[in-house]
Amino acid sequence: MNAPVRKFDAKPAARQEEPLLLGMVGPPGGGKTLSSLRVAKGIQSERGGPIIVLDTEGGRSRKYADVIPFECCEFSPPCRPEDFLTAIKQQVARNPATIIVDSMSDEHEGEGGYLEWHDEMIPLMGNNEWAAWAKPKASRKKLISGILHIKTPLIFTFRAREKTKQQPKPGSSKKEIVNIGWQPVAPLEIVHTLDLCCILPPRANGVPVWKSDKIGEDFIIKLPNYLAPFIKDGAAMSEEMGAAFARWARGDQPSARGDAAAIEPTPAGVGEVTTAADYVAKWKAIIQRATNAKDLHEAWKADKETRNKITWPDDDTFDNLRNDVTKAIGFMKKQPAE
Repeated sequence: MNAPVRKFDAKPAARQEEPLLLGMVGPPGGGKTLSSLRVAKGIQSERGGPIIVLDTEGGRSRKYADVIPFECCEFSPPCRPEDFLTAIKQQVARNPATIIVDSMSDEHEGEGGYLEWHDEMIPLMGNNEWAAWAKPKASRKKLISGILHIKTPLIFTFRAREKTKQQPKPGSSKKEIVNIGWQPVAPLEIVHTLDLCCILPPRANGVPVWKSDKIGEDFIIKLPNYLAPFIKDGAAMSEEMGAAFARWARGDQPSARGDAAAIEPTPAGVGEVTTAADYVAKWKAIIQRATNAKDLHEAWKADKETRNKITWPDDDTFDNLRNDVTKAIGFMKKQPAE
């Protein structure tokens, strides 16, 4: 017997309650946990409900309990991807203001996490390393799919390490070591799922980096135009920012609440791109979402016809965009496969 044909109706898009995924990346001492709590307190002022921290680091977040009240749920190993989703969903049932996962890096390299799980599976899969990735990968996919459908605001902290790469030295046949900046201990497929992602370097006192000339950091930072009006350059992450994020996620019009500026619509992937500025914005969004060098390269080649229809200004607009795409492809090629 044939299954009934499903019906899919398109309706005019309108702003409504949206998921909100925020990320704080940095080494110890940058202020990830406290910054997350300050933003969470601002969200709480708009949504109500408790702030809940899923603490994978033995309850270290509790040292801030006298600064900002919150509830702590210790997340003990094993750090399986789907266990993070289960823990988050259990807290969602309590209708909290927001949930902070501190630290999401343990999903990747924590005890029993993605990498260790793979190592455990190798002997069970006849020492086939590729086959041993099957269960960890499937679990991570369920985690990502799950958090994308959760309306409760989620804040993730990620540990970071400073990384370098070799590249040809200008004017020489030799190579040089270049610092590409702080990189999250997490896969790109999770980091690029976030709506907003900032870097908190050592002794940042909660003041994030939103722009960087280091290719690795620039590739990780994410500040979309729909959240940019709520960010004050050079200012620490704050309760005011959190409240503005909550109003946006609820579907409020920012200008009606006296926020910094009205949200500009994004052209990325929506409608026909007709100007150089729209095309650049579209591709910046594509770069932010990309997790695979080959797919990004193929997308760039496939979009050639659209590029040829654009009237490019006589400055370096196109060359800069092409360089950004090339850098992103090169950066992703150097990332570990798993």
